[in-house]
Amino acid sequence: MKQLLAQESWTNEEKAWMQGYLDNADLSELETVAAQSFHADLASEKQEMDRKMSAGILDKIHRRIDAPRPSFGQRVWMHKRAIAAAAIVIIVAGAGYLLRQVYKNATQDGREIAHSGTGSGHMHQVVTAFKERKTVQMSDGTLVSLEQGSTLDYPDRFSGKTREIYLKGEGFFEVTPDAAHPFIVHTDLIKTTVLGTSFNVEAYPGGNETRVVVVSGKVKVEVIAPGKEQQDAVVMPNQRAVYYELPDRLETQEAAEEATFCQQRRNGKFIYTEVAVAKVVDEMERFYHTPLELQGNVRNCFWTGHFHTSDNLDKVLSLIAIPLNASIRKDSASNRYIIYGAGCQ
Repeated sequence: MKQLLAQESWTNEEKAWMQGYLDNADLSELETVAAQSFHADLASEKQEMDRKMSAGILDKIHRRIDAPRPSFGQRVWMHKRAIAAAAIVIIVAGAGYLLRQVYKNATQDGREIAHSGTGSGHMHQVVTAFKERKTVQMSDGTLVSLEQGSTLDYPDRFSGKTREIYLKGEGFFEVTPDAAHPFIVHTDLIKTTVLGTSFNVEAYPGGNETRVVVVSGKVKVEVIAPGKEQQDAVVMPNQRAVYYELPDRLETQEAAEEATFCQQRRNGKFIYTEVAVAKVVDEMERFYHTPLELQGNVRNCFWTGHFHTSDNLDKVLSLIAIPLNASIRKDSASNRYIIYGAGCQ
């Protein structure tokens, strides 16, 4: 989609693909991708840019598939529901892409991106799409496992008294120890400072919660959101700090299970020994970002087994269902998988 929007003209094959894409009835995944792209790319831009840019992108799409070119408002009310929904999603995703290109071009002349206090070199940006995960290694050896729908800004080298990076979304950090140069993770609402540890930060735009889960070492979490009360907390292993934007509260909680989940996800393998199947399904729902539901007596079962993070969801559901004598059904209307059965073997 991004490639087509960036081209000046389309081939007949590309036009046919676009038309088929617009006619697709199942747009749930595309809507999720576009929403994440929109929030990640436009968070610092003025809201009024959305409509103007969206109208321009819609006009571009219609011109290149030789279709009529109604106004933005006419399309919303006059087109078929599926086509209208798809066009809106495409517009939003395209707007985010174009803004990212403008941002990129503005910094290609060698100027540093201004992040006060970093004392670092040129900034790099890594973005993960829906169902995409990436591992980033920084100049000091720190590793960041970036989850889907996330954006990470970091310098090509660290200098000065601190090592500072910027995150939107979710990432697991394995920080190289350096007591003289604290490592700082900035999000929209909180700041996390560490010396050398492994921890997970979840700060998706638009959410009411921002959380930091510590696997090893310890971190200091501070609320930095404008207009909010100054709050901070020291978080130890198997604990988490959760900042609730409403009602503006920072809490420290025990989180041994979540710490294990984050570590297993980072290691690429989930392992369970006589674990309640409800817990397994909850973690799979979070990992695959797909609604899962247990029905019937299967909810009382326990499960032993393992699977790799590279396994697709259908394979994992089969691994869970077979030893439990359960069946799987997909509800296409809600994109939800239902696991049901008479009981455990």
